[in-house]
Amino acid sequence: MIKTIRSFRFLILVAAVFAFSGCVTRTITVKTNPSNALVYLDNKLIGESPVTVPFTFYGTRKIMIERKDEDGVLTHERTIAFEKIKAPVYEIFPLDFFSEIVWPFEIKDDQVISYNLEELDPISIKERQARMLESAEELRQRVNVPEF
Repeated sequence: MIKTIRSFRFLILVAAVFAFSGCVTRTITVKTNPSNALVYLDNKLIGESPVTVPFTFYGTRKIMIERKDEDGVLTHERTIAFEKIKAPVYEIFPLDFFSEIVWPFEIKDDQVISYNLEELDPISIKERQARMLESAEELRQRVNVPEF
């Protein structure tokens, strides 16, 4: 009888520890200057900057940023970067067990990445049309030439 009460209390204690244990909330925040640029994380659109998105795993992430005007023309140079998101000390084995399961509070890990975008020189409509015609002529020549 006493053993069953002790084991029952132990089970309640273990259940309470797991029920009230905390977790680690991981987020990446991408900020740009100027803001309202489209941000892609690992080739997926996540929104306009500044944007915060949760993540699960640490490691190298591909971040692409582009800013366009209302006509869809790039106004700032497209930026592609490979950022290494390093795990904090409490997320390295075996400490991660305690931070993820045993620690009774929530831990927030926010990785903030900032970029300054370089503005492109605006091109006139005539120059844009001339470039498009050149590209079309180049494509036409590629299509008409048979390859052996």
